Amino acid sequence: MSATVTVVVRTRNRPAMLTRALGSIGSQTFTDYEVVVVNDAGDEAAVASVVDAQDAELRAKIQVVTNAVSKGREAALDCGLQASHNRYYAVHDDDDSWHPEFLARTVAYLDEHPAAGGVATRCEIIRERVRADGTCTEIEREVLSTDMYGLSLVDMMVENYTPPISQLIRREVADRVGHWDGSLQTQADWDFNLRLLADSPVGFIDEEPLAFWHHRDTLDPSLGNSIVTDAYLHTWDNLHIRDRYLRAMLATEDPSSPHLGQALLTAEYYRRTREELLRVESGLHSSLNLVHVDLLNTMKALHQEVHELRGEVAALRQELEDKPTLGESLRSAAKAPTRAARRLLKRG
Repeated sequence: MSATVTVVVRTRNRPAMLTRALGSIGSQTFTDYEVVVVNDAGDEAAVASVVDAQDAELRAKIQVVTNAVSKGREAALDCGLQASHNRYYAVHDDDDSWHPEFLARTVAYLDEHPAAGGVATRCEIIRERVRADGTCTEIEREVLSTDMYGLSLVDMMVENYTPPISQLIRREVADRVGHWDGSLQTQADWDFNLRLLADSPVGFIDEEPLAFWHHRDTLDPSLGNSIVTDAYLHTWDNLHIRDRYLRAMLATEDPSSPHLGQALLTAEYYRRTREELLRVESGLHSSLNLVHVDLLNTMKALHQEVHELRGEVAALRQELEDKPTLGESLRSAAKAPTRAARRLLKRG
């Protein structure tokens, strides 16, 4: 099978999500692609059922690679790449999706920019809830990394801000810098992006999001996102990658020569400093919020006291208006006839 683009789909026992992913691929306006579904030791019958349910045109583009024993999510990509050697490739995991113009726009970019090792698009996070049958309901959306306007090695050394679903890669460049490291449990995409950007510039289509990174509200590792369900592994693998490059730098004959490892070490110190600043800022915000709440409560109590005082003053004024003064009482008594005089008047 020969095409311009190879789309690698990694999956394992998530037929509902695989159905959505293949639907996303099948909706592309650019059609010169092939799909390699890597079933990493999952139920073969379930994968076959999903593939067979696709329309004939898409089904003809799909080949399935099944691992009898799971090789892990990161090594699974290379299983897909080994089955194809087309000019470009994309990683479309079974839980993500594309805008119909994703391939058309990214292929056009790489065709027009031969020096670029890859290209990425704006990406939108879709948060969703998993139903009992494995299908998902959207909760909300958020555009990822709105403060970024391109891909740079400097920013990538701090953290990975470009998920695989938003990238199209030039295969010859990937072959040169090396594919994803299958020995890693997580972060292989970040490690690859570091080597890719160290070798070549990577383009960026700064327009509406063309890629959708789905996040689910579950800690079930079979349905959730690894960035959540394997958060501790992400932290450890991140440090493992930095350590590896640092050791490589220290092993060179000239330790003073520029090296990716030294840059990564600096970036890690920056990352930790930023985390501490964010922690301090969060603590300050919490303290200010407490002060704000306390002020609001104090003002509320003062308003209540003022209201009560106004009521008391109004009541006193009314009481004074209702009671005659001492002088008025005496004048009234002087004008009124005595009881004896009233009796005399009656007799007369």
